[in-house]
Amino acid sequence: MFVLGLLTCITLRAFSTQAKVVTSFSECSTFFYKGKAPEGMDQNAKKICQKLQNKFYYATLYSVSHRIPLYSAYKLDSTCSDTGRKDIWHVEPQISNPLSPTDHMILEKDSDVNTIKGNQAVSSDYALTPYDRGHLNPNSFQCGEGRTATFTLTNAAPMDPCFNRVHWRNWETTLKRFIISKLNLDGRSATAYIVTGTVPNENVRIPQKETPLDSDRVTVPSHIWTAVCYKHNLPEKSFSFGYIGQNQPEHGVSLMTLSTLERRLRELSNMYRSLKIFEGYCYQNNLDEDEVEDKFEKLLDPILNVVMNSVTENTFNAITKATKRKAAYGKRFTVTELTAKLGFDSLSDYFYVRKKLKIFAKSNCLITKVRKYMTDGVTDLRKRDTAEGSDSIECQLFPDTGENAADGSPCSSPFYSSEGYLCFSEGKTKPWCSSPCLYKEQLNGYSCYSGQKMIECSPPYSLITAKGERCLSDHPCATYGYDYYWCRTRHGFINDDWEYCSPPLWRSKAENGKYCRSDRGCAKYDKSQPWCYTDDGKKQKCCTSDDCHSAVNDKTCKPDHPCGYHNEKYLWCYTTNGKWDYCCTSCA
Repeated sequence: MFVLGLLTCITLRAFSTQAKVVTSFSECSTFFYKGKAPEGMDQNAKKICQKLQNKFYYATLYSVSHRIPLYSAYKLDSTCSDTGRKDIWHVEPQISNPLSPTDHMILEKDSDVNTIKGNQAVSSDYALTPYDRGHLNPNSFQCGEGRTATFTLTNAAPMDPCFNRVHWRNWETTLKRFIISKLNLDGRSATAYIVTGTVPNENVRIPQKETPLDSDRVTVPSHIWTAVCYKHNLPEKSFSFGYIGQNQPEHGVSLMTLSTLERRLRELSNMYRSLKIFEGYCYQNNLDEDEVEDKFEKLLDPILNVVMNSVTENTFNAITKATKRKAAYGKRFTVTELTAKLGFDSLSDYFYVRKKLKIFAKSNCLITKVRKYMTDGVTDLRKRDTAEGSDSIECQLFPDTGENAADGSPCSSPFYSSEGYLCFSEGKTKPWCSSPCLYKEQLNGYSCYSGQKMIECSPPYSLITAKGERCLSDHPCATYGYDYYWCRTRHGFINDDWEYCSPPLWRSKAENGKYCRSDRGCAKYDKSQPWCYTDDGKKQKCCTSDDCHSAVNDKTCKPDHPCGYHNEKYLWCYTTNGKWDYCCTSCA
């Protein structure tokens, strides 16, 4: 009887799901791009190499204070055809008791729940709550023992059932299908590194019970996000992207670049102030947005809720009905002129839609009106974007003919050379963009491709000067070869009149921590150093971005000395030029 009991224990241990709490991810670094885990998260979180039958399947960073994972890093098992699912959950003894001799994960039903629940969630925390135990590493991305290894509460967070089972599941399914198709097309010459994480909401916890020790134990995340790094053996075929969704039943999921995802996470939580998911954004500039958006098209939310006044709506409906019916009646007609003006509540919305129009519709929407933001002293970007009224930004659609040099100057006859594409402009040859001029997060500026070479560029984007004057219609705000934005305002007898323009920046910030006004972004204008107006009407030195490595005067903080107070009463940092200067956003 003793021998039978001993054999039973050995058998149970041999087939138990194993996980290892480690001080470093070195043992399971294969699940991270370049072997490097994401940086800039809770330093007190537990590192877990998730293991089964002496094989590692993924890695998890687990927050003891929130009792949810901050992320799980994994790779897709593209050969998997297993669709079975067994909801048998496991827990990790070493998280609750670091001195525990049990260095592997055990079945929850075989554990001492009173000990386990000290530092981690248990299934009873989810019972009688409106939340699922939502996987970060999806069980559908693994098969066999790998699938079993995903059923651990260190890989689960409270998710709204509708979000988890409908919205997020659809994105997981589409992502899996997309990655498998890419791997097949590329002859398995690539690896997809995936990180799925949470944004803990400090104000929402489960469960709600009368016993204080059993109540408010587990943090419900406000958002769930995923970052994908597709690393091909050929660097030019590598790319990355991400998406994020609000953990609510009626909210969708948004697709975005990796740098935009990191910026969004920084806006949502101070926990991610210095977040870096993949080193160098994992070839973000190689992303073919058309291809990725095409794969996720059915899941994407509309860019914005479109609201039209009655006259505009009638005209729009008339054109729509006519174009739909022309084939049925065998009649043809030609639309000779169509003008459209779009209104936005914020600059961030405007620049997002402008980018999509530039890529997909070959159109440029030039700003024709800018209203000032509310003066409420609020520095949060999302609240700052609330305007005095609707349509605080108005732009008019123009065709993007591609007949401009990289600096915005009119040009003609582009041709290819060893220096990339060039064109003729005002008796000179200037660089020409062979791809749209778009804002690059990691560069804090605008760039485009000129052939195979990436160059700086100036997007014509506005017909309004910094003083509110109207630019000439054929000369919108751009740099035109100078280091500032400007436009011609009227033709003169000898010389044309001109004025400075606010640069196309929607996240420039003053050294006092307030965001610059949308109609007076951070720029030099007529001064020797960059400055801007804030909503309180004050003139301030400024940073061109709200990331925590930007300093005033177009300087950059040293990587090992980011923006912070550093024992002073003001924000400052050592800059890359060997000196120090003021900065605008603390990394703390």
